[in-house]
Amino acid sequence: MKFQGLTVAVVPPKALGDVTLYLHLAWQFHQAGAQVRFISNTLFSAREFFTWLRIEPLEQADLQSLAGDCDLVVAYFGHLAKKDPAERERCLARDNIAYVTAKKLPRDIPLQGRNVTVVGQCFKGASMPFCLQSRAGLSMREWIDRYVATVYGIPVASSLDMVCPSLRREPGNRVLIFPTSPHSKKNYSMSGFRRLAQSLRKQGWQAEFIGLPSESKELQVFFSGFPVFTFADIRGLMAHMAGVAAVISNDSGGGHLGSMMGLRTFTIARRYENFVWRPGFNTKGMVLAPRFRFKWLDGDYIWRPFVPVGRILEALGCYSAVDVVTPQGEAH
Repeated sequence: MKFQGLTVAVVPPKALGDVTLYLHLAWQFHQAGAQVRFISNTLFSAREFFTWLRIEPLEQADLQSLAGDCDLVVAYFGHLAKKDPAERERCLARDNIAYVTAKKLPRDIPLQGRNVTVVGQCFKGASMPFCLQSRAGLSMREWIDRYVATVYGIPVASSLDMVCPSLRREPGNRVLIFPTSPHSKKNYSMSGFRRLAQSLRKQGWQAEFIGLPSESKELQVFFSGFPVFTFADIRGLMAHMAGVAAVISNDSGGGHLGSMMGLRTFTIARRYENFVWRPGFNTKGMVLAPRFRFKWLDGDYIWRPFVPVGRILEALGCYSAVDVVTPQGEAH
């Protein structure tokens, strides 16, 4: 089916990594000819970087009104699950809303396998998880490609051009490190990141640490001697990331954002290299997983000492530029 002239709304979760993946989904509908609305508080501040997309804050839209205004709505199921039972039933009565998620839909709401109808055409099984098998070796971006192609029959297009060209710059000597994520068990050690930054500095790179505003003081203390940046919104973060040589992160949104912007990424994973949530927007990504791990007496796995972070230093090599310009931003 051609989506030329149709209006599609995409409503993602709020997490940064998820937002980048739903952006990839939105881009596929755009490439198929649709006008796309993207309902996201997370991305709203950066709307100037996505000129092909109409980005709106979540507070100004709800599933009912979107279903009435648009030909198709593809929404993270969590936006439905939060509603009271009566409102939920009204949303479920709409036949043009596809409810999706990364891996699992809830069993207590009849969503799995629901069809959607778009301008009289039925698309079977549009409500489903993107990822059907975590160990299949596909990245989440590839699972979204599969969803778009198999459910809607849309030929998959690269999404590296969806970001404004003003963010495409020749890489300098800056390397950004995102040392934290919302899940502490997934995080590489802070001391390990500090040693990595020290080694990068010896090789001529300018290592910078990126964190949330609430983490600022802790990061300043732990990474004393290195620039620490925090940003109030994603617009400032994206502007700061433009032109960096590489992004180093845990399994977190920073890596996905960097990959989406066409940057080189190094992702530290606690289990295996081809895990489904690895950044997958370009071919310049490397995942580093522990060579082995073991379970300690308290039940936690010991894995951080066995991550071969030296591969990052080998891959980047030495930077030999003379003049280094400190980027603008909220440095501490």
